[in-house]
Amino acid sequence: MLGYRKRAFAHAHELLCTLRANLEDLDALRELQKLLLREVMRAEEKIRQLKSELRKITGAEDTATVKRLGYLNKRIEGFRQCAYVWRCFGDAIAFLYLDRFSLKQCFYSTETPNPKQDAGFILGKDGLANELALLESALEHSVPAILIDLTNTIRHGDVCLLGGPDPCLIEVKLSKKMNSRGKKQKRNLEKLRTFYETDKCTGLRGFPELQRRSHKMPEQTHIDVINDCIRESMNGGPAIRQPEQGLHYLVVTEEGPNLEEVLKTLGLKNAVWPFFLNQHKADRTWAPYYPFTLSISDSDHLWNFIRGNLFIFVFVELDVLCKIALDEGCRATVDSDNGEYPLRIETPDGGTIGISSHILARIGMEFVSPQWIVRSSLERQDTFGVGRS
Repeated sequence: MLGYRKRAFAHAHELLCTLRANLEDLDALRELQKLLLREVMRAEEKIRQLKSELRKITGAEDTATVKRLGYLNKRIEGFRQCAYVWRCFGDAIAFLYLDRFSLKQCFYSTETPNPKQDAGFILGKDGLANELALLESALEHSVPAILIDLTNTIRHGDVCLLGGPDPCLIEVKLSKKMNSRGKKQKRNLEKLRTFYETDKCTGLRGFPELQRRSHKMPEQTHIDVINDCIRESMNGGPAIRQPEQGLHYLVVTEEGPNLEEVLKTLGLKNAVWPFFLNQHKADRTWAPYYPFTLSISDSDHLWNFIRGNLFIFVFVELDVLCKIALDEGCRATVDSDNGEYPLRIETPDGGTIGISSHILARIGMEFVSPQWIVRSSLERQDTFGVGRS
């Protein structure tokens, strides 16, 4: 996957690092998006060609035909994965400029808690020229902006201005007349704007009222630890870290030892929540979490992860989550059957808070500290009363 596009990958990573060091470098921002647009459209063109050949194959069931069908479907899936990874670089742009909690709202439908369907192909899209013109105009006026179709996370609007912590979403229309679809898109953007401007909105994502509340505790992550772990794994052996009690990082390479034997050395006796990050990448289910294109800092390490030569595991011991709450004077239980709010915490004053699976998954997907997750949720409960995180 990506294969012979390593030169384009290396250039994309170089531009991303340049932008990360200086967000005011709009030339790097422009050049990176041009590269991503070119590569995404190239992958889409390959998919269309392969699908066209697929449609021409008759219903014959001979060995050669079945083999060819399998080959074509595998190639199509490979190019879909290519387009996804290039968009992960687009996600990295968005996360560099915008608040990650604000970005999360752009991933979901404004009417239900479910993710909004992505926009589909860029290739042949009506109005792309107008979107590019708006993007270029913003950059010329020294306003950072991104083409939304170059991301996996942002799923509302066409162009997003990146001048503040909140997304500024713009829908580009081909004509002044607005059909029912256009009116719906306008209502969706108005809901999001209301939320960003007032920190609350009625009916957003199906909630009676959704409010945004800031964390007072500075966020704690172990991104430096996982990168150190990855560096060590390059020597051929398994790399293991335990940045906190009950939190385990494991990184192995293709050339490394037998995974089953390595897992035994971790001594995981209690119930754990495992994260195999390669699976989320392969299944294209990483968004709306902090993208791996930013978490993995070294270009070669990122390349190996994308290519499937580097395997990253995170294990969270569930009873440790309860112990963190206990250390804060609370009682906590984990209900694995509750997919939405598996961690329930009862405070001494009778308050109750449920921490969602989405928030808890940040421990694995974003290398966030479990202690910070639990304690920041309790901090918000102390401030605002009974609630959910």
